[in-house]
Amino acid sequence: MEPQQQQTTATATPSEKQLSKDEVHKFLKSAVDLAIGSGEYHHRAVSELQNNITQYAIKKIGAVKPASTKCVVACTVVQNTDAGFHITNALHWDDSCDTVVTYNFQNKAMNIVLTAYLITT
Repeated sequence: MEPQQQQTTATATPSEKQLSKDEVHKFLKSAVDLAIGSGEYHHRAVSELQNNITQYAIKKIGAVKPASTKCVVACTVVQNTDAGFHITNALHWDDSCDTVVTYNFQNKAMNIVLTAYLITT
C-alpha cells in the first residue's frame, strides 16, 4: 500500500482556528534555530538541546492549536559522521483530521529531525 499524503490543515470545529502545516513547520524551524546556538555538536549538551527544542515547539503550537487537538513533538539529534541514520514512524489515525509535520535541519556538526503529530480528539 502506498503512503498517503497528509492534508494541509487539521480540522477543527467552526469556532476553533485551523492550524496549517506551514504554521506548524514555522514553529518547528524556529525551535531549532533558537536552540542550536553555535551549531556545534556537544554530546553532553544533547539532552538540554532536545528539551529546549521540544518545549519551545510545544509552547508555540499549544498556544494556537484547537482545543480538540493533542500535540506530540519528537526530536532526534545525531552527530554528523560517515554513518547514516534512519527514522521510521508508524501511525494509525484519521487522515482527514490528523496531521504530521516534520522539519529537518543539517549543518556540518549534526542532523536534527523534529516531528509534530497533531491528533484531533
